[in-house]
Amino acid sequence: MTNTQRYEAQVDIRTASGELVTYSGDGIGPAGVSADQLLAGAEAAASAQHPGGTVEASRVRTAN
Repeated sequence: MTNTQRYEAQVDIRTASGELVTYSGDGIGPAGVSADQLLAGAEAAASAQHPGGTVEASRVRTAN
């Protein structure tokens, strides 16, 4: 059986037009994933929604 963990993420994107958009989500993933890996995935997913935008802030955490 694979160990899993619940994660929560929030990413703020500044769109190419200057609007600030926040994406929040949670999900189940493999246990033991590094914060850097989680941030990279969350930022890539949010950035894909707004080509030309920039990540203003991001955070991830494990959740109970």
